Amino acid sequence: MRQLLYIAPVIIDFEKLNGVSKKVLNQYNVFSKSYNVTLLSYGPDCLYYLNNDFFETIALDQANRRFKMYSFINEKLSVNNYNFIYVRYHLCDFLFINSLRILNRKASKTVVEIPTYPYKKELLKSHNGVVRYFMDFSSNFLLRFFVGRIVTYSQDDKIYGIKAINTMNGIIYENVIPVEKKQFNTKEIHLISVSMTVICHGYDRLIEGIKKYYDLGGDTNIIYHLVGEGEEIKRYKDLVLKYGIEKYVLFYGFKTSGDLDALYEKADIAINSLAIHRIGLQTESTIKSKEYAAKGLPMVSSYAVDAFSAQDNSKYVHQISADETPVDVYELIGFYNKMYENADRNITEEIRTASEKRCDMSVTLQGIIEYFNTAV
Repeated sequence: MRQLLYIAPVIIDFEKLNGVSKKVLNQYNVFSKSYNVTLLSYGPDCLYYLNNDFFETIALDQANRRFKMYSFINEKLSVNNYNFIYVRYHLCDFLFINSLRILNRKASKTVVEIPTYPYKKELLKSHNGVVRYFMDFSSNFLLRFFVGRIVTYSQDDKIYGIKAINTMNGIIYENVIPVEKKQFNTKEIHLISVSMTVICHGYDRLIEGIKKYYDLGGDTNIIYHLVGEGEEIKRYKDLVLKYGIEKYVLFYGFKTSGDLDALYEKADIAINSLAIHRIGLQTESTIKSKEYAAKGLPMVSSYAVDAFSAQDNSKYVHQISADETPVDVYELIGFYNKMYENADRNITEEIRTASEKRCDMSVTLQGIIEYFNTAV
């Protein structure tokens, strides 16, 4: 079986798997059906080096984990024979370019996945991001000498002069239990978001919308279950306290497995990103939208959700404006009614079936596998 080295510079905490960690492990599992895959990634305080035959942890020994990864690649992995290299992009620098150069002495094809593109606007928001951006800018033009394809969730044909493989984020559907069929309820609607919160998620727009709804005399009980941690949680909690809507917005922190499934069972509608315009994006391919779809939940989003075709977006997604206005809860209630008032209709089953054929990971990785398997 041919050899694939997957380099994923993300922290995988097996005790607390987040969406990105799950995605990396799912990709590893799907790739393993076609290749003998070796994964190099970060643990909470080490490097992970594994495949089906071994699992090793490499101590950092006070070293920066990024430098440690480069050192391990250059000193240990460069002697191995890999047919293919797959790298999750974590910005470019000359150390990264040097590692690609060393690995390419033996590998026949190298593919780099850029999870978010473009990323300039997001990086330039902080001093540290500015430094990282200019390190990336000064070296990414060299990628074309060592990389055969860029995997992107954007619509770009080329990135940095390299041909793109256009795909979307995917999940393994058989690992996700769909929710039970929902019962129509005119008195209470449950919303859910599940993510590591960052500014582009824009859940403050929903909190503002709930506050405005009750200020205008709204009488439907709107319960928003906000699951996850991250940089925006404190700001969201402060907003909820300021507006006195604690009984409508519930915070759970990180949840997984059965605890998370139980929260999904309560939910009628899932909340996708509501503010990607804040980081200069018009489209995005989120992992959470695929999990929502696999669960069988309709969504609120500020852009078209790629889990669905254009036709299915009009059926299962309530698309709001891509700006800073609060979510109109009256319109959201109208969307809920449209989804659930017909008791003969099984929305859960419809959504899961419509999305699976597009974003099960066996489908989303197919273009990459075809590229690897095509003769040079």
